[in-house]
Order: sequence, then C-alpha cells, then structure tokens
Amino acid sequence: MVVKINPFIAKGQIIAPPSKSVAHRLLIASALKRGKTVIKNVGDSADVIATCNCLNRLGASITLEDGNATVVGLKEVIKNQILDCNESGSTLRFLLSVSCALGANATFTGSQKLLSRPNGALLEELESHGISIDKWTLGGSLMGGKFEVDASVSSQYVTGLLLALPILKEDSEITLQGKVVSKDYINITLSVLEKAGIKYQKSGNSIVIKGNQEYLLPDEVICEGDWSGSAFPLVLGAIGGEVTVKGLDVNSCQGDKEILAVLKKAGASVDIAGDEITVKRAMLGAFEQDFDNVPDLAPICAVLASFCRGLSVFTGVERLKLKESDRIETTLALLHSAGIFAEQQGGKIIIKGGVPKGGVFDGANDHRIVMSSAVIASAAVGQSLINGSEAIVKSYPEFFKDYKKLGGNADVYV
Repeated sequence: MVVKINPFIAKGQIIAPPSKSVAHRLLIASALKRGKTVIKNVGDSADVIATCNCLNRLGASITLEDGNATVVGLKEVIKNQILDCNESGSTLRFLLSVSCALGANATFTGSQKLLSRPNGALLEELESHGISIDKWTLGGSLMGGKFEVDASVSSQYVTGLLLALPILKEDSEITLQGKVVSKDYINITLSVLEKAGIKYQKSGNSIVIKGNQEYLLPDEVICEGDWSGSAFPLVLGAIGGEVTVKGLDVNSCQGDKEILAVLKKAGASVDIAGDEITVKRAMLGAFEQDFDNVPDLAPICAVLASFCRGLSVFTGVERLKLKESDRIETTLALLHSAGIFAEQQGGKIIIKGGVPKGGVFDGANDHRIVMSSAVIASAAVGQSLINGSEAIVKSYPEFFKDYKKLGGNADVYV
C-alpha cells in the first residue's frame, strides 16, 4: 500500500488508540480465568488479533466486536496446536511460558523476522524447568522453582513468566539478571496481575509468586489508551499545528508517557487537562534523550529532532536493532530521505535539525517507521510517498483515519 501525502497544518482532536501492551496482558489474564470477561477498548490491531487467535486455539473463546473483546476462559486445554504469532513479539514471548504452564505441547510459528529475534535465554530457562524443546515445539509441563532471567534483552521474557507461574502447583521466584530494560512493561504486567487478584512479592530484582493461584479478573475491564501510539499525533501537533489526544492517563504505568517530557524538552507547548493532552507548535530546540527504557519512542522522537534547531543526541539505542526492523538503520534512512543529517556515532544517534523535505519513504514493514514517515511528511516541503504503509495494522490500524481527522491530506493506493 502506497500513501501520498501533501503537507498540512494539523488541528483537531482524536481519541487515543488502545494500548496493545495492556490488551495482550488482559486477554491472557482473562483466558486463564474461569468464566466470562468483557474487555472494553482492546482494538483490532494485528498483534492483538494474533494473541486472540492463539488463545482460542488453546481452548479459550474470544470474540472481537467494535473494538471490545468477550472472553470465556479456558475450561480444558487443547493440546498439540500450532500457534501462529504472526509478527507479534509479545504474543510469542508471553505464550511460550503460558503454554508450557498449561502443558499444551504447542508448536509456535510466525514471520521469519519474529522467529529470528532473540529468545534463547527464555527457552533455556523453560528447558531447565521440565520443558522439552524441538525447534519451536515445546512439550511437557512447566515446573515452578527458581527462575533466573536475563532481563537485559527483553522485559517480555519476564512478563511471560509472571503470567504463567501463578497457575503452577509449586511456588516460584524470578530473579532478574543484568540491566533490566523496558522495566515499565514489567510494571504494566504487575498491575494486571494485581487487577486479577494474583499475589506476588517484589524485592529489588526478585519477584516471588505463590503457586495454585486463581485469576479473578473483574467481569468487565477497560483497556487504557496507548501512549506509544499517541506519540505520533502528539508530535504532529508539535511540528506544525495543534493536536489534542483524549483518553490518556498521565499516571499510567506505561513508560512511553515519557513523550510528554521529550516534547517539553524540545520546547513544544504541552497542556494537560484530565485525560486530554494538547500539543501546539512553538520554537523547537535540540534535546538529549536516553531511549533504553522507551525504545519504541525513538523513531518518532527522531522526527521531532529533525525540526529542532541544533544537534539532538539519542543514547540507549542499541536495542532498536532488534525490533520489527533494525530501527537504527531504518530511522536514519527515513531522515536521510527527508534531507536531514543524521548518523550513528558509537552507541548514539546524532540528528541535526533543519527543514525536512518531502520524498519517497520506505515503511520497512515496520509500523512505527510508517507512522513516523507520515508525521515528517506532514510538515515537510513538498509532496511525499510512503511505501508499505499497510504495516500500521500491527499496532494502530486507524492511524490514517485519525491522521485525516487532524487535517491530513493522505491519498491511499493499494
């Protein structure tokens, strides 16, 4: 899918997309609960659909309608199923542990890019607790005990275990080793466990979880708005207009609410009124930011930096290589296509702000690169084309509809 964009002045209000990070966790918690749960505002992103499909194959019953999910929890586990995670890292890494706790003997599949992302440390830990592994088929039943998890690669390893361990017979303890990355995602998981009545004790880098617990999620829950997806329209306001995003919780566990601090650092006008965030263009200046805990913000913050006077410096960017694309490479390519100087220097990205120009942007099969391209094109000089724009379905399928609500001139060609 190709999108043609002419520059415009963004103005208007939209509702924040659902947080797929929260949605994945609520869907799994509801599938592990006895009885029915209605989850409001889960959306219909490709990643969320992947989790729903896998849970249905394991024996849950999940139906999606109008952005809401009705979930009937597992009564009996269906074994020996093929679980297609598509391109969703959360689906794969969460359900690796959960399926083993259920004794599902499942075989996992997905896109080549997904299966090539690092998973060895998690698989080794599962194997040391009673799981047999033959390529992507995981057999046996997971046993509790002491788990030592390298949390320096992905917080998703930890989340999968946190969701799985309460239903084991034995008590368990997770010890997080190495520098813990994306720690706010672990906090999101713990908040969902609390909502589901799961007891745990956290002390430093250790989390103790009792076995034989029951998921007791309320019969109706609401999935909160997504700070990660909302960063795109918020930056759209900062570089050329006035945009309000409604449905965001400034007290959320989501680490990507850091976008507010970045926008303020860059000099944008930011106004908070309850669950409404309004961002207006102002004189923008260069900024420094560490993305170790918020890697998903890096591409759109690079777009922001391209409109800022001076040199912006991004640190903590190494893990960007392990996303849907190598986001160091694809983010730099995006900026170069717009005529902006940007380069990697050791473990840093350096961006010299200027006047971005319209061009031909490659979506790189990466939803965040596509959306970042659309935002830079909105205030660039001249017309732009974005190839591979269908990648937005992964996290924010309504992105171009919302883009047009804000005045965007986007013509879509299949």
